[in-house]
Amino acid sequence: QLSSALLPFSLPKPKPKPKPKPNPDPNPALRHASDGEAAWGRERGPGVWRAGGVAMGAVLSTVVFQPPPPVYLSRHRIFWLSRHYHGGYDDIGYEIPAYFLDRGSNLTILFSHGNAEDIGYSFSWFSELSQALGVNFMAYEYTGYGMARGRFAMRRPDLPRLEPSEEAVYGDVEAAFRWLTEVKGIPSEQIILYGRSLGSGPSCYMAQKCAREGVKLAGLILQSPLLSIYRVTFDFRFTLPGDFFANIDRIGEVEAPVFIIHGVDDPIVPFWHGQALLRAVSEPYRVKPMWVRGAGHNNIEVLLSLDRRLMPALREFFAKIRGMTLAEWLEESRN
Repeated sequence: QLSSALLPFSLPKPKPKPKPKPNPDPNPALRHASDGEAAWGRERGPGVWRAGGVAMGAVLSTVVFQPPPPVYLSRHRIFWLSRHYHGGYDDIGYEIPAYFLDRGSNLTILFSHGNAEDIGYSFSWFSELSQALGVNFMAYEYTGYGMARGRFAMRRPDLPRLEPSEEAVYGDVEAAFRWLTEVKGIPSEQIILYGRSLGSGPSCYMAQKCAREGVKLAGLILQSPLLSIYRVTFDFRFTLPGDFFANIDRIGEVEAPVFIIHGVDDPIVPFWHGQALLRAVSEPYRVKPMWVRGAGHNNIEVLLSLDRRLMPALREFFAKIRGMTLAEWLEESRN
């Protein structure tokens, strides 16, 4: 029998949202995101709010997306995904880098990384995760990040580099999903979307898109997710024009098991974002979350690896979505 901790459940009435306490990560050397992600949390404020409406969204583009200097320690593992740019110029083709780790599994994680990092920076972490869990793993780069600095096809070197945007990120995750299903031939019902921090945006977008198009997914994992960009700073009850990554407006349509992981002491994306997203998940797909006490925004994996909670929780989630007991799934993953 699966642990009741992973079965659908009814939520109690929401409690008042506690004010997040400042809790700097205890071990900055082991964080997955750089100080730029913390800056992403600091650089928003009333000055941005006064920009107003759609203009506010334009201002936020320069604050939300913070590509770090490219870090690719395993370049020999990179392949390139075809993308198209549909604005400002004719339909121009370009490419974004991606990694795919094939473990011969019948489950594949499609990972969307956080802000102020790139897939090269995350490679060591998701490589170890893929190996420990015995699942396939794909990570793709956002347009404007890492080696995806917006290089157009070589035939048009006169065109400028692309900048990251919400629309571009959605196109990136679609290209990655399409590569898995059309090129690799992986059934969509074997794909788990996994979004960390900013990556919760493209993951929720793709999960909603699949539900609307009748495409089945294996599941959705959200780590330190946000309701929307505006709501990270302001306690809005609705989505304003120009807002980015309005996950709260999408997650209720998701038709796959949803597992949320969030640090209780997160100073960047407050803990109540994870709680509110969980309440918005349709009850049949609601999985008991993992609230990590003592964790901030960037140190969840470190704390969970120290007490060895993350891997067992993910294994139970995988067993659940496969309709198996944990023992059955472990046996299958070994074969």
